[in-house]
Formats: sequence, structure tokens, C-alpha cells
Amino acid sequence: MKSMPHYVVVLLYGVGGVSIVLLVLKLGSPLLSVLYAPPAPPPVPGTTKIACVGDSITYGYRVKRRRENCYPAQLEKLLGKRFSVRNFGANGRAMQGAADLPYWRHKYFKLSGAFDPDVVLIMLGTNDSRKPNWRELGPYLRDYRDMLMHYRSLPSAPVIYALTPPTEFKLKNRKAVKYGMLKEALDEMTAGIKNLAAELDIEVIDINAATSSRPEDFSFDGIHANNEGAKYIAETVYAAIRSGVSSSSS
Repeated sequence: MKSMPHYVVVLLYGVGGVSIVLLVLKLGSPLLSVLYAPPAPPPVPGTTKIACVGDSITYGYRVKRRRENCYPAQLEKLLGKRFSVRNFGANGRAMQGAADLPYWRHKYFKLSGAFDPDVVLIMLGTNDSRKPNWRELGPYLRDYRDMLMHYRSLPSAPVIYALTPPTEFKLKNRKAVKYGMLKEALDEMTAGIKNLAAELDIEVIDINAATSSRPEDFSFDGIHANNEGAKYIAETVYAAIRSGVSSSSS
């Protein structure tokens, strides 16, 4: 007999008793992943620890069998048993502290540091490109610099890689990218990330350029990578970091 889907009941209670909202959410729903995020599994002792910081593209929203096929999970498969790659991606999150859902305020921000990573991969910016969040490049880069310095100052002294956000694609018959994303904003921040990383002597992995000719990998909505897209991002990251992480773990 087919198993019944699992659900979670979420109670939101307004301060002062103004409102009570009861939500019944199916496990894996986008809203549930915004409200709640499961703890990352502990690392295997003696392995090189890699923390993947990001938004829903890192989390694996719309990736089938997400836990096995999101880009961090596929990266771990490529790297092998000497590595523990953990997914600290959170749906809807942005780099800017003034955005509607800043990564800074999600529990994964603290947990990714408490993980004591040897390597940190940061890919945030897609949600910053939405019209309500985007104003100009300056505030984005100020917060990006602060995040880079935060992870650089961790006791584990991790190697940090700045990943440019993937290309955003228009779907057929649409005049603009979905969700109010601004391609010109993404172009600005991609160039800004490269300049900032060069200033701070941090390696860049240009996911934006790597995905620019692969709209089929973002077929659901032009924003979120499908299974093949997640695999390609993992392969791109692997190709960029394998020599560095292999030498540091030996």
C-alpha cells in the first residue's frame, strides 16, 4: 500500500493574541523549508569539512530526491570519502542584511560557523536581485565583505570560495525573469564579487559564466537548478577546488 505523506503542523501566534494561524504543511514544501531547516548531519571524524552557504539553489529546491541530488550532496560524491560536505542552504535567503530574508538571521548562519569548516563555499545573490531587495551594488558588497571576513575569522581558518550566482533565464513567452529578479542587478553583483574577491585574495568560482549557456538546467522557472543543473554546479565547483582541497587534506 502506498505510504501516506508526512505533514507538520506549525502554529503561529500573534503577539498579544492578535492572531492565531495554524498551518498544516507537507514535508518538503517550500514554505516549510523557510520556517524550518533540519540540522546538518555531523561530519565523519577525520574528514575535510566543507560548508555550502547559500539560498534555495544550494538547498536544492525543485531538485528531485533533494538530499541525494542537491549540489552539495553531489559535490561530496565527487570528492570522495575523505570529505564531509554539508548543505547550509536556506530557501529565500539573501546576502544583504536589509533584505526581506537575510541569511545572517537564519540559524544556518551560526551553524555553518559552528561546523568548524575547513572550506566554505558562499553562493548568495539571487534573492538580492529581486526588485524589493535590490537598490544598488554598494550595500550588497558591504555585506558580502562582512560575510567573507566573518568566515575568514573562524577558529578553523577555512579556505573560502566566493561563487557567483547562476545565470537567470527567461522562460518561453515571458518578457522578464520570474519572481521579479533583475538580470542587470545579477550582472552588477557578479562583477562586484570578482573585484571584491580579488581585493581580499579570495578564490572565485564563476557559476554565472558556467551556467550562461545552459537554460535547460533551469527549466522549472529559469532560476532554480534542476537535477542536471545541480550536478553541473557540483562538477564546476569540484573542478575549481579539487587541487586545493586535496593538498590541504593530505
